[in-house]
Amino acid sequence: MDSSQLTFRSPYKRGADWGALFGIYLVALFFATSYSITNGYAALGAMVLMAGVPVCIYFMLRHSYVSDKGTTIFSSLWMEGIAIFFFGGLIASVIAMVYMRWIDPGFLNDRVDTLIELYSTSGIPTGEEAAEMLQAAIDQKLLPKPIEITIDMLWLIVFSGSLLSMVISWLVPMKKLSNKSSK
Repeated sequence: MDSSQLTFRSPYKRGADWGALFGIYLVALFFATSYSITNGYAALGAMVLMAGVPVCIYFMLRHSYVSDKGTTIFSSLWMEGIAIFFFGGLIASVIAMVYMRWIDPGFLNDRVDTLIELYSTSGIPTGEEAAEMLQAAIDQKLLPKPIEITIDMLWLIVFSGSLLSMVISWLVPMKKLSNKSSK
């Protein structure tokens, strides 16, 4: 293979491009998990979306690996994966923040009230204790603000995504390129 046939694309650029699409995926995951406590279909959708994250990232990184004709090294794939999670998480976090802050300001209180009701009626002593603690958090105004949830959400996405990307970046080159993809 002639090196002049390869065109270099930065893993950051690729991560930003894939991250825009992945951000939409994460927004769907945010809403599915948020409403899963009251809607069984949302709970099922959330489980499917969560299980699909590694698959989605694998195909994104594999696409980059194949488009580079198998010359992408581990660290570049890993950095691209981290960038995908960062940019996707940034989009999802901003949308979640806007939703919790301005579209549905009672979002968090409604979720906590639902949990209190669920724990109170569970008949389990630890459930009743959890309901009391949540009620005390509401009474003392200790629930986090939307911006705090947003920052924590972004940190969780990027940190867990970097670990997942490391594993997937190791797996991507294991599948050999087919002859038609390396031409």
